[in-house]
Amino acid sequence: MAGGMERIATITSIDVQYETKQPWMKFVPDIFLTAEVKHDWDDKITIFGSFKKDIALDDRKSWGSAFKVAEFFECALGKRNLLVQPDYSIPDEWIRDCIDREIKMCSYPTTKLKDSGKPYWNNFDRVAQAGSVDGILKKMVLDSAKAGYIKNYNFSNDQNGEIDFNFGSNVKEEKTTPEVQLDGIEL
Repeated sequence: MAGGMERIATITSIDVQYETKQPWMKFVPDIFLTAEVKHDWDDKITIFGSFKKDIALDDRKSWGSAFKVAEFFECALGKRNLLVQPDYSIPDEWIRDCIDREIKMCSYPTTKLKDSGKPYWNNFDRVAQAGSVDGILKKMVLDSAKAGYIKNYNFSNDQNGEIDFNFGSNVKEEKTTPEVQLDGIEL
C-alpha cells in the first residue's frame, strides 16, 4: 500500500480561520482550513498556508503556500484557476457550495506507532477531484515524502518502496526505432 490509502469523501462542513496559530505550529499561517468529511467514518482534513501578497492577485502564484487551499476548492467545486480575493479571504459562496460535494483524499502511515506496533495514519493535505484517476494522490504522497516535505512518512510500511500505480495515458511514452541486425549478412 505504498503511498497510503485513497478514498472518496463527502464534505460535511468547512471552517476557515485567518492568522490563527495552532499549538503544534511553529509559525502563523495566513489561512487555516479545516474540512469535516465523511467516508467510512467521520474524518477531518486540515490545510494551511500563506499568501504571496507581493504578487498581483490575478496571478496564480499569489496563492503562495496556500495553493493547497485553492486546490481544495477547485477540486470540490469542479472549477479551475480560482483567484485570491482582494481581502485574502475565502468567499462564503465557495464554502456553501462545497457542502455535500465529494473529493478524493489520501491517508498515509506515519512513523508514530501504536502499542500494537501498527502505525498511526495522517491525512494528506492535498485532495483531488472525486473522479480523478486512482493512485494520483498516493504518488503525490510518495513524492512529498521522498522530497522531505512529509517528515513522518513510514516507508517501512511499504512492501518495496515503489508505488503500485499505473499511470495509463498520463505517461510520456518513449518511442524507439527498431534496430536491424546486420551481423553475418553480405550486402
